[in-house]
Amino acid sequence: MNEVIQNILNRRSWRSYEDKQIKEEELEQIIRCGLWAPSAMNQQSWHFTVVQDKETIQRIRKGCQEMMETDRDMFYGAPTLVIVTGKQDNIAPVADCSLAIQNMFLSAASLGIGSCWINCIGRYLTTPQGQAFAKDAGIPEGYIGVAGVILGYPKGEAPQGKERVEGAVDYIR
Repeated sequence: MNEVIQNILNRRSWRSYEDKQIKEEELEQIIRCGLWAPSAMNQQSWHFTVVQDKETIQRIRKGCQEMMETDRDMFYGAPTLVIVTGKQDNIAPVADCSLAIQNMFLSAASLGIGSCWINCIGRYLTTPQGQAFAKDAGIPEGYIGVAGVILGYPKGEAPQGKERVEGAVDYIR
């Protein structure tokens, strides 16, 4: 197995992070890999908003907690949040953004950086508080929230992968 395949098979979602910001050059590589994801008809539907300011992350976290009616930290203490939005008028903005997120996950893992998909960001951006944030952050109008990507140096033991679902593949030859 080559390095790329091993990275795909071994990448995991991390839910515990060190209280230390990732390096700028690591972040730039991860973002660049997201930008080079395939997209429907090469429309590149995505827009990334990178948040590393602790107060801003706390503001978004609090908004998500209120929306989800929980006090759980759904960002797991990660120091970086990438908000991924997609141009809603394009052919496949959610699929395009999902591929960009996967590229970010794989590149982060290859650099020893943990990552996790955060679903609540999409819903948060539909709330009045989230819409105000989007406007303040410069997220273009006409973009829908797809997800958040949290990034940070992993803390603790690597999560174990679950067994793959039986019967998920059929071949017609």
